[in-house]
Amino acid sequence: MRVLSLGAHPDDIEIGMGGTLAKYSKKGHEVLMLIATVPNKKEMRIKESEKAARILGAELNILNINPEKLVFSRELVRELDKVMSDFCPDVVFTHWVHDSHQDHVSIAKATIASTRKNGYSVYMYEQTIPGGIVPYCFRPQMYVDISDVIELKKESVIAHKSQLDVNNEWWLYGIEGRATYRGYQIRSKYAESFEIIKDILKI
Repeated sequence: MRVLSLGAHPDDIEIGMGGTLAKYSKKGHEVLMLIATVPNKKEMRIKESEKAARILGAELNILNINPEKLVFSRELVRELDKVMSDFCPDVVFTHWVHDSHQDHVSIAKATIASTRKNGYSVYMYEQTIPGGIVPYCFRPQMYVDISDVIELKKESVIAHKSQLDVNNEWWLYGIEGRATYRGYQIRSKYAESFEIIKDILKI
């Protein structure tokens, strides 16, 4: 199976669904992490992203879009159309469409547009921590037990040392805390949850 996960920036994917990607790669599936833009400290953050991808057993692709031009547009949809065509994923994960960060919303909308006419299952992961307060509610509809790979998830987040320096250890507490909460909801130790855009069962 080919699994594609999209994130606007370095660390978005690891925070939102690093455990799920680790589980896919451990089972032998092909995993691609796609980052749209690197807004600052470019050289350092690319190296951090490469390290995180290795930890999760994933390939990494960076589109290098100018941060000022990362908006929901025909141009962005065309960029993602090309990725979909080249990689031919079976499963696609993207940002939550009601995320408080405008870049995350742009990627979510462009993903929905670029997957509208194909047979890919599409899911949205939760808003990145730290994230702003929004007047919407994330509705977890699909859960993945990540208890056996929580350390890989944490390692992939810690690989982004530049962000750990900015956000301090409370950042990690928040990420692990949410995984604990989602795990509690399904009677496991840790989990990640997703909203479903379309779920195509292969029977």
